[in-house]
Amino acid sequence: MITVEELKTKSLNQYKTYLKYLVEKLQSQSDEVINSENDSTVKQFFPLYIRCNTGNAKDDIRTRAKQLEPLFNSSKNKIGEGYTLELETRNTRSNANQTEIKSIYFETEKDYLSFIEKTSEVKRFLSAINLIQKKLIETKITSKEWPLLHITDLTNVYEKNFWEDIILCVKWLNENKNSYLYIREIPLPVHTKFIENNKALISSLIISDDKEHSFEESFGIKTKPFLARVRSLCENISLRVGSITVSELSIPLEDFKNLDKSNLLTNVKKIFIVENEMVYLTFPKVENSICIWGHGFTSSQFSKCEWLKNYKLFYFGDLDEHGYLILSNFRSHFPQTISFCMDMKTLGKYSEFRV
Repeated sequence: MITVEELKTKSLNQYKTYLKYLVEKLQSQSDEVINSENDSTVKQFFPLYIRCNTGNAKDDIRTRAKQLEPLFNSSKNKIGEGYTLELETRNTRSNANQTEIKSIYFETEKDYLSFIEKTSEVKRFLSAINLIQKKLIETKITSKEWPLLHITDLTNVYEKNFWEDIILCVKWLNENKNSYLYIREIPLPVHTKFIENNKALISSLIISDDKEHSFEESFGIKTKPFLARVRSLCENISLRVGSITVSELSIPLEDFKNLDKSNLLTNVKKIFIVENEMVYLTFPKVENSICIWGHGFTSSQFSKCEWLKNYKLFYFGDLDEHGYLILSNFRSHFPQTISFCMDMKTLGKYSEFRV
């Protein structure tokens, strides 16, 4: 016979199906507010029967009594809410008249939610959907898929006015695309990290076909400038700032694109591009060469630096799928690129250091 704990597990397995019933109301009504207590769609979900092992009247009478007692004591039959045990009396040859469980079911939504302890969660779920639907007409909330993909978001406990602030951000981004402001410059009455912390949720509510670019790129928001770090690998290439010679420079990408117009590349014949910062910092001396730290953005960022096509390029990245993908993309822009220390011979020689 099923236990109370097993019954709760089986009942929870119906929870997402129950939420789907609630969400389907979004398809059938656009101006009304969803209210689970008086919604005909929800009523069709109940009574909800739970298929399970309810025992058999022919089983050992003492065993059945021991198993039935906790199940009955936690039922609506006993405490007035939760699951209902549909009981019937049967006459058996071995145990005479015996009461057995014909079925276990939830009569109402209230019974179901109280038993699985989801009453407050569903209230948050419906409250959030109603608010979004009311405030954001042109939004993905009109589809059944969005709420079901964001059950955790819709049922979480947040600070006061969380969803109102999300809606403010969605509206502002819809109306101010390509503002070219930094995220923390956006003139909205939300705390400084609110948009940064909720980028995925905010963007999910904005209808957009742009799935390839970052949040900032999709909505025309400024990001911190990409800094290219450059080291001289020999004495005859001086990195100078005014009258001072420095060991390395960090240059914003916009300026790095025009580096060929400076005198920094005088005497440079070879350029080594590495993805690992420690490799960059410890790179050995090489005549007429500089080293650039790509830090994972080589292919997407340096592709804008046309002057790199005029130099011998050498690339070293991680010996994994991601590293070879970066190399492949980089070569699509600069086909003269030669990889080094990225072969099986190197991998085998230093296999003890693999991580």
